[in-house]
Amino acid sequence: MSIKKELTDKFSDLQRDNVTLRNQLEEFEKNQEKRIDEIFCEFLTVVDTFERAEQAIKERELDKDDTTKKAINRLLNAKKKALFVLEKYDVKRIEFENNKSVEELCEVSDTEPDPTRETGDIVSIEKQGYKRSEHLIRPAEVIIVKN
Repeated sequence: MSIKKELTDKFSDLQRDNVTLRNQLEEFEKNQEKRIDEIFCEFLTVVDTFERAEQAIKERELDKDDTTKKAINRLLNAKKKALFVLEKYDVKRIEFENNKSVEELCEVSDTEPDPTRETGDIVSIEKQGYKRSEHLIRPAEVIIVKN
């Protein structure tokens, strides 16, 4: 076998190995991104808990007394820190332009008729949706108008 043939064969083998390794690396990176998204989704449940508690406090008007207000603000500092961590890693709340639902970004949990509004308008967001680096990690759960 000539040296040229050996080198050509070796080069072909290296190219195949290179493609295989690139594919394995790409698959590994996709799996890592998916795992990171799963971790952020778990972290978001903590933020959800703070938001539900904050809403209950406002509904029951427990934030009227100065002492209570200070205690609530100290408690909600943890929520602010959690949101800061999310922002640091490019996890952002989904914003719906003109309050219109976007099928790819939300799950409709219920519908309500409202002749004064257009079908697809968001009545309320039951659970916030989030994106990380412009890809969806958790869809928003919404109630929309359906006429």
